[in-house]
Amino acid sequence: MLLLRAVIGLLAVFFAHYLGRSTVALVQRREARFRTITWTLRVTVCVMAVLWGVGLDVLSVMVLVLALLSLAGGVWRQLHPPKHEGLVEQMFPRE
Repeated sequence: MLLLRAVIGLLAVFFAHYLGRSTVALVQRREARFRTITWTLRVTVCVMAVLWGVGLDVLSVMVLVLALLSLAGGVWRQLHPPKHEGLVEQMFPRE
């Protein structure tokens, strides 16, 4: 049962990252509201599944903290996209 809770916790952390990115995209009006709602539901269901039957223990606290950090990382990643390096133009210059 502990292994299953850990796997569901990893899913919650993964989903939280995309929830952060989706939330920023929603605020920037680049994404539809239903996509953010679906990411929110996924994270909520996974966190509740980890908490269900056991309550707060070491694993559930770790999942909550990692999910919050992952959410913050998703927000940061969406607010600071990578720069376009133009590698195609460098590799194949137009003559």
